[in-house]
Amino acid sequence: MRIAHIADTHLGYRQYNLEERENDVYDAFNEAIEKMIEERIDVLVHAGDFFDSPRPPIKALYVAKQGVKKLREHNIKILTVLGEHDTPRRRAMPPHPLLDLPVLGVGRVQKVVIGDVAFFGISNLKGKRVDLLKEELSKVDILSKEHNKSVLIAHQAIKKFLPFEGAYELEMTELPREISYYAFGHIHARTIEAFGRGYLAYSGSTEIIRRSEISSWREKGKGFYIVDLEGDLPEVYTINLESIRPQFELSYTQEDDIVRELRAFLYDLFNTGNPPAKAPLLRLNVQGEALQKAEIIEKLRGILEELVPGKILRYDVHFTGTDVPTNLTPEDIKEIGGLRSLFIEYLGDEELGTLAFELYSHLWRNDIEGSIEACNNYLREGHE
Repeated sequence: MRIAHIADTHLGYRQYNLEERENDVYDAFNEAIEKMIEERIDVLVHAGDFFDSPRPPIKALYVAKQGVKKLREHNIKILTVLGEHDTPRRRAMPPHPLLDLPVLGVGRVQKVVIGDVAFFGISNLKGKRVDLLKEELSKVDILSKEHNKSVLIAHQAIKKFLPFEGAYELEMTELPREISYYAFGHIHARTIEAFGRGYLAYSGSTEIIRRSEISSWREKGKGFYIVDLEGDLPEVYTINLESIRPQFELSYTQEDDIVRELRAFLYDLFNTGNPPAKAPLLRLNVQGEALQKAEIIEKLRGILEELVPGKILRYDVHFTGTDVPTNLTPEDIKEIGGLRSLFIEYLGDEELGTLAFELYSHLWRNDIEGSIEACNNYLREGHE
C-alpha cells in the first residue's frame, strides 16, 4: 500500500489579505492532488488544518471539492483529522462533511482498517483536553498489535520539535511505540526521523504560511510524503511542490551599502539562472541607530521601481536598533513593569488582558502575522 501524508493545507488562508496569496494556497493544493494521482497512491492521509478556518470561504470549499472529486475518480481513499484551525467552536459541525470527508477521532482515537493496514486517527486536542489526548493514545499500542502495519494520524505538537513552554501537548515518551508510520500535522517545517516500528514525520505546510517558514522552505521545500508500506519497514519519499511563491528575507546593517546590495540581489534573482515563475515577496530588515527611515524606504522603493517594476508582489521594510528595540521577546517585555498584569487589571478580564499583552508583544516587534495569529487563537478558543 502507498499512502500520501499531507497536512496544513490551510485552504482559504489569505496572507496580507492578498487574493494572490489565497490563490497560491489553492495552487499548492491542486498541484499536490495531481502529484498524488501521478504517484498512484492508495490512501491520502491528511493530518489536520485542511482549511484555515472552520468557516472557510466559498472558493476554498470549491477547490477542496474539485480536488476530492479527482482523487475519488482514481479510487484513492481519504482519511482526515481536524487541526486547531478547522476545529469549530462549541461542538459545531466542521466543513468536512460538506465534501463527505471522513474525520477520524473527534474526542477519542478511532480505528479504520484499509487492506492490511490499520489507521488510527485522533483530532486535535489541547488545553484542558490534553490529558484525554494522552489517555486515548495510551490505548493505541494494544489495538495496533492486532495488525502487522499501522499508521497514526494526529495534529499535535511534540516537545522535541517545538520545545517552548505551552507550545506542545506531547513528549516522545507519551506516544505509542507499535506504529509503522506516524503522520503528524501542525508544525509547518518538514521533519522525519526513525521512531517506533518505522518513522515519525511532520509533512509541513504546503505553502509558506508564516514568515518564519522561509528558511525551512529554502532548505527542505514544501510538499508531502509518499509512504510505501509494502516491505517490512516503510519507505518514505519526499515530494516537492513547484508552485510555491518565493519569499526572501534580506538583512542589512547601517554600515552596509543597502542600495548596492539590493541591486545585486535583484539582478541575480531576475537575470541569471532561472527567474521565479511567480512574483516574489520581500522582507527587508535594516538594523542601526537613529536610522533615517523615510530616506531609506524611499531609496529602496526607488530601486524596486527602477529595476523590477511589477515583478515584486509585496515588500516590507522593518527597522531594528536602539531606537526601536524590536528584538525583545514577550518574556523580556513581561519583566518590564509586569505589563501582563497591568493589561488584565485595566481590562478587568484575565483572558482579554492576556490577548492585549500578546498583541502588544507582537506589535512591539513589528510582527503583524503573529498579532493576527494571536487574535485567531483567541477566537478559536470560543471567545467573541
